[in-house]
Amino acid sequence: MTQSQSALPVPAQRQGRDPRQIERRPTRHNRHDQPVPGGGGGRGQRAGRRIIDQLRLIVAVPLVAVVVFAGIALITTVQQVNRSRSLQNLASLASEAGGLAHALQRERAAAVNVVLNNSPQQIDAFNQQAMLTDDTARSYAEKRGSVTGNDLLNRIDSSLASLIKVREQVRNKDAKVTVSGLAFTYRILVADLLTYRESVARSGAPTDLADEIRAAAALSRAAESLGQQQVAVLRALAAGGLTPALQVEITATRTSFTEASVSFNQLAPAEWRTWYEQASTGDQVVAAQRFQDQVARTAAGQPIALDSVGWINAMSGWSGLLYQVEQKADDAVVAAVAELRDDQMTQAAIQIAAVAAVLLIAIILTGMVARRITRRLRYLHDAARTVAFEQLPAVVSELRAAAPGTVDPDEVADRASATLTVGGADEVADVANAFRAVHREAVRIAGEQAVMRSNVAEIFVHLSRREQRLVDAVLAQVDRVERDETDPDRLQQLYQLDHLATRMARINLSLLVLGGSGAARVRREDAPLGKVLQAAISQIEHYVRVRFGSIDDDVAVVAEAVDEIVHLLAELLDNATGYSPPESEVWVTARGLGDRVIIQIVDSGVGLAPARREQLNDLLAEPPAIDIAAVRAMGLTVVGHIAARYNILVQLRPGQHTGTLAEVTIPSTVFRPIMASERQPQLAPVGAGSGGQGAPPRPANDLFTPQTQQQPAVASPESSLFSVPTQELRAVPHAPSMPAAPQAYQPQAYQPPIAMPAGPVSPPPPPASPPPPGPGAWPPLPPPDVPAVLAAVADESIELPIFKSVNGWFRVESSSPPPPVSAPVAAVETTFAEPVNWETSADVGWRAAQQAATPQVSSTTSSGLPVRSAGRHLVPGAAEPTPAERAAATGSGAPRRDPTKVAAAMSAYARGVANRRTSAN
Repeated sequence: MTQSQSALPVPAQRQGRDPRQIERRPTRHNRHDQPVPGGGGGRGQRAGRRIIDQLRLIVAVPLVAVVVFAGIALITTVQQVNRSRSLQNLASLASEAGGLAHALQRERAAAVNVVLNNSPQQIDAFNQQAMLTDDTARSYAEKRGSVTGNDLLNRIDSSLASLIKVREQVRNKDAKVTVSGLAFTYRILVADLLTYRESVARSGAPTDLADEIRAAAALSRAAESLGQQQVAVLRALAAGGLTPALQVEITATRTSFTEASVSFNQLAPAEWRTWYEQASTGDQVVAAQRFQDQVARTAAGQPIALDSVGWINAMSGWSGLLYQVEQKADDAVVAAVAELRDDQMTQAAIQIAAVAAVLLIAIILTGMVARRITRRLRYLHDAARTVAFEQLPAVVSELRAAAPGTVDPDEVADRASATLTVGGADEVADVANAFRAVHREAVRIAGEQAVMRSNVAEIFVHLSRREQRLVDAVLAQVDRVERDETDPDRLQQLYQLDHLATRMARINLSLLVLGGSGAARVRREDAPLGKVLQAAISQIEHYVRVRFGSIDDDVAVVAEAVDEIVHLLAELLDNATGYSPPESEVWVTARGLGDRVIIQIVDSGVGLAPARREQLNDLLAEPPAIDIAAVRAMGLTVVGHIAARYNILVQLRPGQHTGTLAEVTIPSTVFRPIMASERQPQLAPVGAGSGGQGAPPRPANDLFTPQTQQQPAVASPESSLFSVPTQELRAVPHAPSMPAAPQAYQPQAYQPPIAMPAGPVSPPPPPASPPPPGPGAWPPLPPPDVPAVLAAVADESIELPIFKSVNGWFRVESSSPPPPVSAPVAAVETTFAEPVNWETSADVGWRAAQQAATPQVSSTTSSGLPVRSAGRHLVPGAAEPTPAERAAATGSGAPRRDPTKVAAAMSAYARGVANRRTSAN
């Protein structure tokens, strides 16, 4: 009955009636479904008892006929399939026989060389080649087991077994072993293998395939001719002259090679001939042909003037090239035989399908005889198809799209199963009721799964938010400890802990994305693209290995997408740094191309296999729902969800040489151009410079919003007495070369400044001689005896790149560029325009220090912080030359700075900024 249901057509579609009439049709036959009073069953039940008998009677005769004729046809097809399978086994064994023949040819040359030269090096070479031959023989033996009843193969097996004795004689330097006998032993075995290769063409293969098999065998004969010629020349070299017999043998081998080559070109396809022509060129082939010509010009009885080692290498190289072509030809033959077998198996499957179709027709005829039964079956068939292909998928889609907490599995199951109703008490009604029960259970299970997925997503969201609160508490605690910490080493450890908590926050955000939620932070201002990249780098572990290439500084990411794009880029950067060598660098470029921005992340890892890369690209294009696979590959799964949310295209591509290139294409709905009045100097992320290890960067939110929750810290006397306003400067380091980027668009390149180093660096040594003073500068003075606190301030002021890098963590962007720095030297000259005759040069420094004690703020940022002017209040002679000045004076590169001083300066600056913000609030 199941086959009848699947074979019946849909009446409503065939006759053009309203499908709703299908539900009313059974009501016209309800009288047949009512039980007969006192009869214990209705007419439907009696009809149900007669269904099997009717089907047996109608189907028996045609079924027997179909089975008989189908059996006859299938026997013939099965025989053809068996022959093609046998031919495939023969072809596979022939391919292994060719490899074994090539190995024996090389072993023969090595054995002859041992007999002629008898040196330890030659014996070692012979032993190595014998081991390779044994490996090939084992592969041959594996294929040999599938071919039986062949006398030639039995003789080959015996010859291979006797080869062990020959090898022992060669190793033991048996006097009975002669070059002629040794060459003859190998020649017989190789000849049997080549004969078997030729015999495969006579094993029932089609004409075209047989020609290809003969062509491959001809190529083997050509290689054997080269091997025989190689041995003959070695014998002549050992004999000290070319005997007439050897001259005839060498000529015969060259003739045999020519005949085999001609036969191959006549039988082989065009592609094979191309392979052969390519193998017949090259230095080794040219050298071998030159040696052949030299041998051919040698008269009988004359010594052959050529190097035996060169001759062996040249002929072995030529033979190896021919063997490569032979392998390709054998592979093509095996593939053709496999295709032939598949075609015949397809024909057998078609015949089986035809038999099944005939049986299906017989069942349909049975339904036509029992018309009343077929009506009910037809209705059941239509209803089942509607449920299976329309209602059930629609219900499942509805359940997947339903909001959490709005799905009642039992209610949905009852509503979905109410559409399938069949009256009566026969087998058809039982099947309908069973199908309705199955349908209801399937819908109920789908509802439970939807509820379960929703609950899992909610669990992810709640756990992530709770964990995020804990991480925020950890960050706040770390910030409080950092404000009061003065030890550079401990401050470095606190920065590392701070960075680790930031990475934990990224994991929590990933769980939020998997749970279907977004970032909880709401931003009001757009973020420049450079700041977005900085924030992404600050959230990964190996941030110090990330380098910037060309970054467009005239693009900003819209506020509502900033955090999630930062998260997307952080996941890609984390993968790039995690799956590449620890000493390698990861390069990031960002270019605007009209209506999109393309960000490329290039690493130097081992790369991805094409199949794996395609699989990951599919995952990025269509991220899966919450399951164990999504959690295991959480990074790319989160990237896919975020990309789908903002219509971002993320693709993985192979690198130019090694590694992987991740390309992120951001559409115009997620970014906007930055006007000239909005542009601010960009700071490079930590680790983006060209030297050293960077200190742990601040969390991503510090790159966009000020730290308003920090408490005031105790200010040092130095910061209160000698604090000077700073001005943010932009430094362009000399970065290493970057992989080639697209040239279609040439924006204004983003050049990252020098990065912050990670730990203590020794201070630069004082120069041999001070640099000459510039125009308007103070004359060089002897070092004055200034107080220690002033010396400390002067020592910190020379570490300008540190303040520039750290300033980016706490700075609030200003809508206008800072005003130009006034010249401090001119101010000092105006104040002390009339020097006293009894004054010394040290007094000038004291007066400059007094003026520096009351600094004048030229400009401030939007949050009220003074803009620092580098060197504005520097006392002449109180500080050593800067690294840049020292490098300019000595002509060398920038020296490494002392990390201890760097950390101390960074700590002092952070405390000062925190105090200023606290007082401003």
